Amino acid sequence: QEEGKEYAIVEEDSISTAAANRNRQEIPEFNPSEKIEVRRKDKLNVGNPQILVKDKDLTVTDILLELAAIQQEGPQKYCILGSRYCSYLHQQIIELLAYALVLSGNHVFTSGAQGVNAAAVRGALRANQTNSLTVVLPQSLEKQDTESQELLKKVENLIAFPHRDEMSLEMASKLCNSFLLNQTDQLISFAFHESSTVIEAAEEARERKKLVTMLFLD
Repeated sequence: QEEGKEYAIVEEDSISTAAANRNRQEIPEFNPSEKIEVRRKDKLNVGNPQILVKDKDLTVTDILLELAAIQQEGPQKYCILGSRYCSYLHQQIIELLAYALVLSGNHVFTSGAQGVNAAAVRGALRANQTNSLTVVLPQSLEKQDTESQELLKKVENLIAFPHRDEMSLEMASKLCNSFLLNQTDQLISFAFHESSTVIEAAEEARERKKLVTMLFLD
């Protein structure tokens, strides 16, 4: 059996019936009342070291369906976080997501840096509702690269922590993510399986009983 595949578990009577039909060289009829249990095996991410991944690898369609269901609860505060390394296609999807969230009355929170977070900022800004976007930086604005600084100048609600400039970026980012989770109701994250800081933020959000949606980019 190949890992990551779905396997159908059916009752013995169904197997016996199917076997008898095959013996008579007939095609077994489909019984719509029959319940079929589907079991998904955990995936093993082949890396170094190997990591057992229990989260379901969501597709973009899965995310949009989840968000459509979430929207029925009314406006929420969403935190969007993710990797600095993100393809152009994924950036477009994230921009569209942030744009749609703001247009539908939600507030989007994210952090600085290129990649996922910058895409979320661009998408939210496109909605022309500046009060519905908040960006929290792990350190001072000057610590951001030039391109990020130019983008962040357009953000009305910008929070920075210059007193953390002497910290490592990793530590400052973890503190920043915790701050963001305190301000928001739900987390949407886009990451690679080795994106430890983003994955730790997702684990922290679950511990806080927040709704977490993860999309793995690899």
